[in-house]
Amino acid sequence: MRRVLLLLALLMLTACGADTGGTTTPVATAVTAASSASSATSASMLSASSEPAGSPQALRAITMAMPYTPNIQFAHFYVADKKGYYARQGLKVSFDYNYETDVVQRIVQGSVQFGLSSGDSVLLARAQGLPVVTVATNSQKFPVVLFSKADQNIKTPADLRGKSVGIPGHFGASYIGLLALLYANHLSESDLNVQDIGFTQLAAVSQGKVQVGVGYANNEPLVLSQQGVNVNVMRVSDYYPLASDGLITNASMVSSDQAMVHGFVQATLQGMRDVLANPEEAFSISLDYVPELRKADQSTQALQKRVLQETMTYWQSDVSASQGLGYIDQHQWQATEKFLTDSKLLKHDVDLSQAFTNQFIKP
Repeated sequence: MRRVLLLLALLMLTACGADTGGTTTPVATAVTAASSASSATSASMLSASSEPAGSPQALRAITMAMPYTPNIQFAHFYVADKKGYYARQGLKVSFDYNYETDVVQRIVQGSVQFGLSSGDSVLLARAQGLPVVTVATNSQKFPVVLFSKADQNIKTPADLRGKSVGIPGHFGASYIGLLALLYANHLSESDLNVQDIGFTQLAAVSQGKVQVGVGYANNEPLVLSQQGVNVNVMRVSDYYPLASDGLITNASMVSSDQAMVHGFVQATLQGMRDVLANPEEAFSISLDYVPELRKADQSTQALQKRVLQETMTYWQSDVSASQGLGYIDQHQWQATEKFLTDSKLLKHDVDLSQAFTNQFIKP
């Protein structure tokens, strides 16, 4: 989740006329473009592992690729690090922040060991022969939403007909979420006035430049609400069960370094449990990892606490309640594959049994 987030130019590999068929060349092209765009903000790296005092063994250094800048939505990673859960698994974790368009390719290249990426991006990557695997679910529900001012009276997908809808571009999770919602309701892009507006959805809706924005449940709607604007929200997850973001790694790690993968997943899930049990403590811990938040005024901190609360709701579902946090729901992946195939985004069959595994969420 972003979330704020910028999901997933990798999808352009098979969308919008980019027929990537059996070649991996467009992957490099998309990643290079994203890397260039992100260079202006730089990929900052933060390492704050808390090795228990007197630890008798050296910790193994690994890197977790974050799909956004330091943010309260990553509180479970921060808690796991600060409380020494990673260190107890023999790991010293560095958090490398960049746009998530880089995550899959960097996993494949081996420059990072773990990252966050959505199920659709994993399927599209595997269709191109890229060996990425999801080893735990981060968000049980796809976090993309369509939001509008309440006075526009846009409450259902049918109300979108003829409306101006702003998306960052024809790529990423916002675009995939919009397509999935339309797919589930037998609508097409041509029924709407879809506009590429960059990452300006909040301002565009607020200023009336578009009637509907596509963003994230824990971002734009909360900001508008704080500004006193009444907002209508359509959650993509209420209409179609896309596989959302999860922890991904290289398939070679799953086969050859299972103890390390298991340790990282278990520590992260313990961090998630701690956040759910004590969000105030988690917020306080996160201030060490998001320095701008520590310096923020009370209003901004209050908003970020709402962001954390909204984020937490996406970690949980009926499935995770019965199967445990991090559980990967096969039905969501099957539905995602069907949508991508029917939408002609996924052009090659993918073996779902190789795309994800639940073996590491068990203690």
